[in-house]
Amino acid sequence: MSETNIESGTQSALIKKIETQINDDRVFKDLSQLQLSRFTQLDELLEAILPSPERARISELLLEVYHDEPHAPGARYLLGLMDFEDNKDDSAGYLRSLIDDCVRHTRWKVVEHIADRMLAQDPENRSALRAKVRSVEQLRGKKETKPFIKTLAAIDHNNPDVHKSYAMSILEEEPNEALKLLKKAIESYARQKDYRNVDDIWPILVDRAYDDLAFFEKIERVIVGNREKTRMAAYLMSLLEPHKQSENWSTVIEILKKILDYEPASSKARSDLVRAYRMLYAEHSLLDEFLKISGLTNHRKAPGPCIAEFERNIVFDVDNYVHHRTRGVGKIKLIDNEQMIVDFRDNPDQRMSIQMAISSLRPLGPDHIWVKLYEAPDETKALFNDDISGFFELLLNSFGSTMVLAEIKQEIVGTFLESSEWSKWWSKTRTALKKDPKFGFNPRKKDELLLRENPISLAEELMLKFQSLQDWDKKLDVALQVLKEEEAHSAAQSTIQFYKENESSKESLKQLHSYLYLELATRAIQDEIPGRILKDEAVQQSLQDATIPELLNYCRSSLQIEFKRELVNLYIKCRSDYPEILKGILFEVPIKINKYALSELEKHNCESAIQEFFEEALMRYRENPEIFLWCARNILQDSFKSEWLQHTKEDLMLQVFRLLKPLNRIEAKGTRLKNSAIDVIFATSSQTVEDIMQHEVLVEIVMNADQSTLRRMNALFRDVPYVSDAHKENFQEFLKTVRPELEIQITDLGDETEGDVAEVLFPEDGIILVTAEALQKRRQHYDHLINVEMPQNSRDIGEAQEKGDLRENAEYKAAMERQTQLRAEITRVSAELKQAREIDPAEVKTEIVRIGTKVLLQGQDGELNYAILGPWDADTEQGIISYASPLGKALIGKQAGESASLDDGQSFQIQSIASFF
Repeated sequence: MSETNIESGTQSALIKKIETQINDDRVFKDLSQLQLSRFTQLDELLEAILPSPERARISELLLEVYHDEPHAPGARYLLGLMDFEDNKDDSAGYLRSLIDDCVRHTRWKVVEHIADRMLAQDPENRSALRAKVRSVEQLRGKKETKPFIKTLAAIDHNNPDVHKSYAMSILEEEPNEALKLLKKAIESYARQKDYRNVDDIWPILVDRAYDDLAFFEKIERVIVGNREKTRMAAYLMSLLEPHKQSENWSTVIEILKKILDYEPASSKARSDLVRAYRMLYAEHSLLDEFLKISGLTNHRKAPGPCIAEFERNIVFDVDNYVHHRTRGVGKIKLIDNEQMIVDFRDNPDQRMSIQMAISSLRPLGPDHIWVKLYEAPDETKALFNDDISGFFELLLNSFGSTMVLAEIKQEIVGTFLESSEWSKWWSKTRTALKKDPKFGFNPRKKDELLLRENPISLAEELMLKFQSLQDWDKKLDVALQVLKEEEAHSAAQSTIQFYKENESSKESLKQLHSYLYLELATRAIQDEIPGRILKDEAVQQSLQDATIPELLNYCRSSLQIEFKRELVNLYIKCRSDYPEILKGILFEVPIKINKYALSELEKHNCESAIQEFFEEALMRYRENPEIFLWCARNILQDSFKSEWLQHTKEDLMLQVFRLLKPLNRIEAKGTRLKNSAIDVIFATSSQTVEDIMQHEVLVEIVMNADQSTLRRMNALFRDVPYVSDAHKENFQEFLKTVRPELEIQITDLGDETEGDVAEVLFPEDGIILVTAEALQKRRQHYDHLINVEMPQNSRDIGEAQEKGDLRENAEYKAAMERQTQLRAEITRVSAELKQAREIDPAEVKTEIVRIGTKVLLQGQDGELNYAILGPWDADTEQGIISYASPLGKALIGKQAGESASLDDGQSFQIQSIASFF
């Protein structure tokens, strides 16, 4: 630690005492020798510091010590308690880090003392309570921790260890409260995949709360979602026993079916299921027959189809309902080993053999919607009209708790609704069902509606959705929703566990996203997340080492706006060149973060970077039309400071008009940008003169612009192919209304001066720009194909045919294959020649990089010379690159002194620009 010098004559007694303590801090690099008496001395010193007018100076002194000696106990203790006195919080972590160090060195009395000081200021401080519990347990035994664990359990909602510990301490005295806490703990452990603790708690819950099936199903969803089906089957086997003892055979059967779903090869579960069926259906006359038909007793058959077959057939019994595809619903009147007699509405006493009945009839439960319509049609239709939730519960229960939209429509249209009413009704009903916790839509199959056995919370719904998704960004969207919805925070344990594991991903972007998510989660749940892999320092160092293109790619590849904001903040914190980085982020499309990035640049007084961004956006408006239109809209609406822009609103509006026609090529498919540009100009989709007159900004520009500018606007607008003639006429009428003296002639852009219409830097689609030399070579190649290659190939085919059997003639086959290749090449070259346009050397200007220029670049490995020509001219060995190449695209449009970057991180500064010709 460097010596801290205080000018002679200015040292107070308090400062001298602090200096003494600071010097003592050097001794305690080995914290195993740290004694409690030292902290009682510091407490006395703190009492003098808090009211002292020298407090700010003392804080600076302590901070200097801390930065020189981060492990200094005295400095951390005083700084932490001073913060606590001000904010009731250890926001800088001085006390937490000191406690952690003391725990590692088993200085339990010191740990307890620090915890007590923190709790004196904040009795519900979780870090302090945890430290208090650990120290008391070590010093006075586990029983003494009970009051502190109780307080901690009440406020530390995300710490299952606390819930478990307190629950076990009150299990006999307060069993209901203990079971409540154990349920919270086991759910957290299951989400965290901490199965050792799940193993500890599961038997207790089975023993004391086995009838809470809804809770066990919740835990089952979590564990199965973690892909632990074998483990879940073992847990369910233990849950089975108390239900067997209670002879609750329906529940036993449901549990065994789940076990066989997870472990189909379990002979014990299969045998137990057969015994349970025998107990439940002991009075059924055809029980043995249906067991035999189903194949359930044959362990070589898969259990799933056998169970479905048995449960389908066992419903065939006297007074039960069946359905025939032509006769409709009927009621079983008699059944024996030989035959079945069914009463259908229009066909009573229909006799059929058992085998025929099984193959042609569908058994229906008494609560099936078809039975309800058969027995009480008016009541069922009233349910449809008055209670849509109850109706769908009936409907879905009738079809195995799940139906796709087409099946729902089939059941409703014709019986409850006319076909013409369906779309409007379903749109309204779907919204209502989404809000009902009894229903849900399958995240893997969006048109499938599910009925849940037990309504699930928002947290469970989001967790199930999160577990079902494979796409990284879609998972992130759901995980962020978990943090936004306070009632879903219990699901955060699953998402936090997932991203903790992915902090060690081999993919740097996934690592970064995981770190950012856990940072957001820490703030959302207002607690630290233990066991994290990535530390702040490591992440910040990696960002400091990264190139600007890499940092821009991180932001571009982070689709969530929350992550983009976090990255902007990190770049500002870690990089001195953050204005350049944020300027690059401002050119991202789709636009998500621009307002935030601009506000941060303004907050940090980076107005030159802001001005550069706007100037570049306006200059390169064809290359970045979405960015340009965003800037234009905000500037015209006065959303930004006028000093950020060196152009008038009139200039800007004219530039928007200039963009209209090129948008037809830039946006070959769709109309989003075209509509946006029209909206920037007119602020309305209406085409009438009256509506255009409502746009005050446009009216003001037209009133103040000179006539030549207005004529240019009119000419540019008339030349836009996707604007209707009526709109063009109305705009011209609007100009005359605002400026009656204006003389406008219908003209085209051929009358515009060269500077009025910005040059297209890249050729239109279907055009290939080439030099005269390259064009000549390609024509010669085409002539060679036509006049040399094809005639030679025809001769080769003729000679091969003269040799006899063509099926075994390799020369003939080769010649025919060559003919196919030649024809394809001739077609391709012919099409390319039609697309070719010769570069006019006289048109090549050198104020920016464009096609036909050559550039001197400064790269990481020295100077490089490149000419930018067409794809037919490209020859990297000769220093000629295509305008369609990544480097060509990056360079075109830039001026000398600017830099061009590639996706792989390479960056080149443009030293000079000259004509190639």
